[in-house]
Amino acid sequence: MNIQSLSVCVPAKRCINDCKFCCSKMHTSDYEDRFTDVCCYASYTEDMRKRLEYARENGCNTCMLTGNNEPQQNKEFLRVFSEVNRSLRTPFLNIEMQTTGAFIDADFLDFFKSSVGVTTIAVSIACLDDDADNRSMIQTKDDQLELARFCAEVKKRNINLRLCLNMNDGILVRHDYTPESVIKLCGDLGADQITFRALWSPDSDTEQGEWIARNVSAETLDFIDELKADVKANGKYLDTLEYGADRYDYHGFSVVVDEDSMSQEENKSAVKYLILRPNGHLYSKWDSKASLIF
Repeated sequence: MNIQSLSVCVPAKRCINDCKFCCSKMHTSDYEDRFTDVCCYASYTEDMRKRLEYARENGCNTCMLTGNNEPQQNKEFLRVFSEVNRSLRTPFLNIEMQTTGAFIDADFLDFFKSSVGVTTIAVSIACLDDDADNRSMIQTKDDQLELARFCAEVKKRNINLRLCLNMNDGILVRHDYTPESVIKLCGDLGADQITFRALWSPDSDTEQGEWIARNVSAETLDFIDELKADVKANGKYLDTLEYGADRYDYHGFSVVVDEDSMSQEENKSAVKYLILRPNGHLYSKWDSKASLIF
């Protein structure tokens, strides 16, 4: 089994953000939170250990801390995850965290690196060149969230910085919508890696799906196509990720164009994600309980 990454869902009652394009809110499957249930805590941690071990023994090298909320909302879970991971025969060394950066201060970043072992922070961005617009689209209560400040603090700790751009019509509001302008802004923020993420929307009438329909125009889709062509023409091929996406050296940055962020495309030889849900079980799809592995 070829596995790109193990996504560990960090439980919380409610996300501190309310992203207008949130994919988690476009499907309704609920998973029991056994971590915060005192009666289930011990068995959950053992279930977690088995699932982490399973992923490692099947060649998975990357663990992503993520979920239906911001991982920093549950510091105790992160502590337990770190203890369980370090108890494995071969612990995960490449640990990533997916976040918007909301409410993360210097002490939190120190905790992520020294206590949890985070090696990469993947910053989810809705607007690259205007903090107010970015905060508006992710609908955060953190009115102090500034990308330049947050990214500088990440780089100060020698943590890899990946910028994950959620491609919508407002990804740039002050600059020309061109590959060159996007790359320059990412460079100004100190990016090591850049993922251009095509927003996923199912065939449903969710509030988030309707927002995507209104805010991902033909211009943005054309931009993604233009970007892919330019990356292939002017970038240097580096490698192919386990699930098939190609990675390029593009103007000195590691660049991936991800048009299947929810793992909808069929690939019989690989699993894009393994997903550890708060109920202690592993799944292979974000939007299907039927994808249960064990």
